[in-house]
Amino acid sequence: MKLILTGGGTLGSVSPLIGVWQELKRQTEVETLFVGGKKGPEAGLIKSYGFSFKTISAGKLRRYFSLKNFSDICLFVLGFFQSVKILKEFRPEIIISAGSYVAVPLIWASCFFKTKVVIYQPDLKVGLANRLSKKLAAWIFVSFPETAKHFPPKKTAVVGTVLRQEIGQPFVQPANKRPLLLFLGGGTGSATINRLAAQALPGLKDYDIFHLTGQNKNQPAGGINYGSAEFLASGYEQKLLQADLVISRAGFSTLMELSFLAKPAVLIPLPNSPQEQNAEYFCRRQAAVCLEQKSLTVAKLIETIGSALEQSRSLSKNIHKIFSHDGAHLISQKILTLNNHESK
Repeated sequence: MKLILTGGGTLGSVSPLIGVWQELKRQTEVETLFVGGKKGPEAGLIKSYGFSFKTISAGKLRRYFSLKNFSDICLFVLGFFQSVKILKEFRPEIIISAGSYVAVPLIWASCFFKTKVVIYQPDLKVGLANRLSKKLAAWIFVSFPETAKHFPPKKTAVVGTVLRQEIGQPFVQPANKRPLLLFLGGGTGSATINRLAAQALPGLKDYDIFHLTGQNKNQPAGGINYGSAEFLASGYEQKLLQADLVISRAGFSTLMELSFLAKPAVLIPLPNSPQEQNAEYFCRRQAAVCLEQKSLTVAKLIETIGSALEQSRSLSKNIHKIFSHDGAHLISQKILTLNNHESK
């Protein structure tokens, strides 16, 4: 099978694609090309898996007025013609997208070729990229049952979490002498969470702390109970498994990992983004504790961390049962069926 994976801008649209590719590769021979953006953080992660990697131009899809919309239209048109060139040269049978704006010109260009499109919609709120692409999709997969109503029922399936195989690997988990807090800001990092973590350190002396700051983000000068890294290409899964509590943004790739591993979490969603609906969904089901960024203080964060650790058993149980956890397998089976049908 010749396959194009497309996504980027954040790692949230990349990790599920890797999970599906890993499952497909386990069952059949796959020649894969990843098409991403020029400025996203995905290149390093993608290349660590040995993918061929190409970039295209793509303008951000905004739902509000901005002067940048005019220049981004030109970027989209350029990306469309770059996509035509890639499809003509590579000739894939399947394109799989996880909803990034980078994917839109590639999916639209697929109209000129016999290329089947598969879309994965991770967030509860449907992104504009998937709204623009859904008519061209042969199959659409969603994580939440509530999201399925936004897509044609005959070609939409609810699959739960879609994870990289590394998340499910068994690790040796040493007993923590003290509770381990893991601060995450998503694939690109969060200046707000970094600032809060740095300011909260004096009030978190009873805990061990590991902090993923994001690439090119300032790392606080911590004490003996504090460690940090900009990004972990390897070892991230081990840190996630060891954590007693995760303080994080509410990007869906991270939420899927937390759900699968049954990790208690404090969520600080990015304001005015799909993360807010993601976090609300989890917190209504008592599967995580949510904090609103605009009213959050360091004292409130420290207090909430203590409270969340006291609730850790119930949070762990509730977050794990939100989803089924075999999404990569379900998607790969549909893709194999689709590709076999087209090959006859």
